[in-house]
Amino acid sequence: MSDRGASTARLEISRLRVPDIPECIDIARRSFDHFEGNVSAVQNWFDARVLNNPWQHQLDGIGVAVRDAGKLIAFRAMFAQPWWIGGQPTVMAFAAHTCIEPAYRGCGLGGRMIANSREVASLTGSTSAGNITQKIYAKQGFVAVGGVADDFFRLRVSFVGSMQSRLGSTLGSLVGGATDAFLHGVEIPLGDARGFRLEPMNVCTEEFDELWARARLNHASCLERSSKYLNWRVFDFPTQPLSLVALRDARHQLRGYAVWHQQQYSNHVSCAVLRDLFLDNYDEAALRAFLFLAVRNWRSTGMTWVSLEVASNRLTPLFQSLGYEPIPSNGNRYQVHSQSTLSQEAIHGWFRSGLDGDYFDTRPPSDQAGAKNET
Repeated sequence: MSDRGASTARLEISRLRVPDIPECIDIARRSFDHFEGNVSAVQNWFDARVLNNPWQHQLDGIGVAVRDAGKLIAFRAMFAQPWWIGGQPTVMAFAAHTCIEPAYRGCGLGGRMIANSREVASLTGSTSAGNITQKIYAKQGFVAVGGVADDFFRLRVSFVGSMQSRLGSTLGSLVGGATDAFLHGVEIPLGDARGFRLEPMNVCTEEFDELWARARLNHASCLERSSKYLNWRVFDFPTQPLSLVALRDARHQLRGYAVWHQQQYSNHVSCAVLRDLFLDNYDEAALRAFLFLAVRNWRSTGMTWVSLEVASNRLTPLFQSLGYEPIPSNGNRYQVHSQSTLSQEAIHGWFRSGLDGDYFDTRPPSDQAGAKNET
């Protein structure tokens, strides 16, 4: 555009509404090459996270819109998340994606939409570890919660897939299986998980509500984990295939649960991405038992790597002590804005999970960050 400053001055910023969704989908298609031919994936995201969201009506709209002479040229989509903070339930507006028409980029529209997104709900949040966006968040009064980085970790659980990629399926399986003996030491510091077991689930019942009622009291701030939320997010309206397993003790009592999905790096190499791990914050026995059993489960089901996308004051020191590999980050991933003052306990004790935000999960797994050169 010849006079960018003059052209952006006339732009109108307003609330994004449900009738705007078709235009949002069209902008997303033009903004990202990987949406070409896969527009239905963006529609499916809006269907799952907005149109079928039981908490969406508590927000003022579905995000922020920018229009030029009435035409939508940029948007910041936000979906409702039930939250627990300071001992009280609330609803957070979580920013899911920001799209700007190519011709309008570089005009500061992203910062203006972030500023306006503070009005969508009394508590708003986003995830971004980019240096530029973090400066924008700080300027707009957002607070960085948790650690100075993602506080995410990963570990190798098997060499089988890597060896199969190099040596072929049969020989690779033999060599990789023998090499995996060197990885069994990962479980030794965790104990033997005696009396515990993992049980795959396809629905969450009232026992998950009971766990949530018990465990939330020891969390200063975290996403709600009621059965209503989990069924909605994991089973009824997922935006990608998710697995949920319950951790049970010898009395069959639910002591915790975990959610993950699988990324396929190549024909033989895959990664289990732990999106959520929830249990009583002080149930050390359950936490160690889960890690022990989960690592063995991932190895037996053919995973090569595990990415642990959960973080808290309790989890991070444990992962560090176990020697798990930190995943590099450009800075703090979680940014929140509250219209009322957040306590220091809430800011520093924020439980972060891969379920917090939900982006347009449509890219082929082989294109995902971290997929290149994984063996």
